[in-house]
Amino acid sequence: MTDIKHNFDLANPCPRAFLRSDPQTLEVALDFGDGETPRPVGTLTWDESRRQAVLRWDDRFVADPLPVSPVLVRKLDGSLRPRQGTVYEGVPALLGDSLPDGWARLLANYEIRACGGSPDHISALTRLSLVGLHGVGALTYRPAYPLSEPRAVSLEWFADLAADVGESVTIEGLTRLRNASGGTHGQKPKLLAQLSADGQTLRNHRAPVRRGWKQVLIKRRGPDDRNGIIEAEVAYGMMARAAGINTTWMDMLTSANRERYFATERFDRTRRGRLHVQTAAALFGVDFRTANLDYIDLLKLTHALTRDQKQVRQMMLRMIFNVRAVNRDDHLKNHAFLMNAEGKWSLAPAYDLTYSHGASGLHALSVAGNRKQPGRIHFHDVARIVGIEREDIWDMISAVDAALARWPEFSEACSVPRLLRNAIQDDIERARTWT
Repeated sequence: MTDIKHNFDLANPCPRAFLRSDPQTLEVALDFGDGETPRPVGTLTWDESRRQAVLRWDDRFVADPLPVSPVLVRKLDGSLRPRQGTVYEGVPALLGDSLPDGWARLLANYEIRACGGSPDHISALTRLSLVGLHGVGALTYRPAYPLSEPRAVSLEWFADLAADVGESVTIEGLTRLRNASGGTHGQKPKLLAQLSADGQTLRNHRAPVRRGWKQVLIKRRGPDDRNGIIEAEVAYGMMARAAGINTTWMDMLTSANRERYFATERFDRTRRGRLHVQTAAALFGVDFRTANLDYIDLLKLTHALTRDQKQVRQMMLRMIFNVRAVNRDDHLKNHAFLMNAEGKWSLAPAYDLTYSHGASGLHALSVAGNRKQPGRIHFHDVARIVGIEREDIWDMISAVDAALARWPEFSEACSVPRLLRNAIQDDIERARTWT
């Protein structure tokens, strides 16, 4: 646990006219960094008659394409339209992960209202232009709202403004919070930053990365979250790694007022630059809230994209862990894939691994048809369909169970409150009995 200071951008209030009218077109590109010129992908135009955006491919991209959405885009033929109406606010699923949701969307909505606009009348093109050049992944959008000069900001500042959002926060404060969020997903208050090698200082996530610094995502407990949920997520990360699951670095940061924050290294940024990111939801082109899919579909997707049975087994291991560690918030937006500048796809490190009862006590993804109490029989059914040997499944179950047996050790190391620690222990033991 580390005490830290901030260095973020001070953002001038967003021009009121900008958030009262929509841009008619956006230029979409892939920026992989590393000093390379961004690759134009196409022009996004809003079709008012259909209330949807149309991506017209850039001729240079058509001549030298990358498999940016291998499941839904098999051929670059003229233009790309959304396949399922308003699933991604009327934009093609390829661009859907760039649209902020949860916390980042809430900030944008308040900022739009503060500038005299209406979030209900703002198109997805405006939201993408607010993300601009510094969103998650490698996709960029122009024109982008211009950003401003750096200024020191503390975690206490972030916590105070996050707590008051919607009440007394100024337009300047909302804009600074949105800039710091970087278009992230999820309900918890989040910000993006760079963390120094000694873990003592944070700086603007958009600045050139210094040697030894990490690109990190930081989140704090939400207003409705129970006490200890941040500590539990760090402990779950330790437990997942002990089971053989690939994750990025994660740790707990502590502010001057002793509030704890979850921090993890971003997997869409590397020392050399950026990676293109697609969640499983965007690759399938579905709404993660209502999609009725199975881990079988996710494992088949992993094989289709990576052609690597090791990565398929890694996804299988994550499925077993989520079930037996009682992480039922395992929806399609909590699984992602990465594409590099050469067009090669790989499975992203696991993220959002934590204790969760899920909606109505059910997993978001079914396991061989079972969402309530999947067990060994269902694991073997999934393995048989995707071509994983029975002996491998037993080894994976054993690895997960050995890591789960260390929950008391990990939870104590992360100072998880006793009541929550015991509740998780009871649920883990119960899940391990399901057959």
